[in-house]
Amino acid sequence: MPDQKPKKWETTSQTRRLRTILGDHGDRLPRVGVETLRRFHAYLVEHLAFQFQGRLSDPIGPHRDTRSPLTVILLMDPINEYAPEEMYGLICKAEQNGERIELPLDRINVEEVSPHYQLLEDYRHWLWNCQ
Repeated sequence: MPDQKPKKWETTSQTRRLRTILGDHGDRLPRVGVETLRRFHAYLVEHLAFQFQGRLSDPIGPHRDTRSPLTVILLMDPINEYAPEEMYGLICKAEQNGERIELPLDRINVEEVSPHYQLLEDYRHWLWNCQ
């Protein structure tokens, strides 16, 4: 019997974590869509401890300050507060330099030592690779 290599999705711990969050979809991760964004939102609300510190990864819209720290206050509710769009993903409310801002969660970077690091990296990986 020839050696069968595991499929790529079976070999990564990140993929296993994402499959736990988003459900089993055969040999692929589910595409980004309204329902999967809502599922990921529910998971993050349960597992992220708000408020947490981060920085804007790169400028987006009117938010240009990538040097000043910001505090992520909460994730906006993608059922009651807005209709999520695949290209922007989940939206968070944050405070930076005394101002409240709203921006895509995938634009927030946290230190690697943060307990939030892996969750945000998994979310970003899925959002950027499964559209």
